[in-house]
Amino acid sequence: MRVDAFLADSAEVVGNKIYALGAGWNTIFVRSFPAVHRRLTVAAVVHVSFTDTNASHRFELRLETEDGMPYPVGMRAGEDGQPEAIQALGGEFTLGRPPLLVDGDEQVACFAFGVDGMRFTDPTKFAWVISIDGAEATRLPMRVQLAS
Repeated sequence: MRVDAFLADSAEVVGNKIYALGAGWNTIFVRSFPAVHRRLTVAAVVHVSFTDTNASHRFELRLETEDGMPYPVGMRAGEDGQPEAIQALGGEFTLGRPPLLVDGDEQVACFAFGVDGMRFTDPTKFAWVISIDGAEATRLPMRVQLAS
């Protein structure tokens, strides 16, 4: 499966279309560290081939540092009530095969994941990694640096 993705200030999916504001960037400029970025969104269009329709697929989004280490995308309460890091976002999706879809055609599934209040301690480079069914489909580079 092919995935087209981008970073935006905000985006949402309505009627399987992505509506985005402030799209197409790859750098967050901050005044000082540590820094908190109010909101960002990773939006993606997954191109599902005719032969991959009518089957369940797993979409996963995670953030990695430039040395390949996982970077938390947020926090949530664990089973014990204590805060724990969220390492990935995603879920299952299935696209049907409409009667007029012919072999060689594709379906698209649109996604938008908003992340509020991301914390950054140092200037560094990241990569948003999108995987489908456990296989890496694409990477979106992102840098956090001091504003000049």
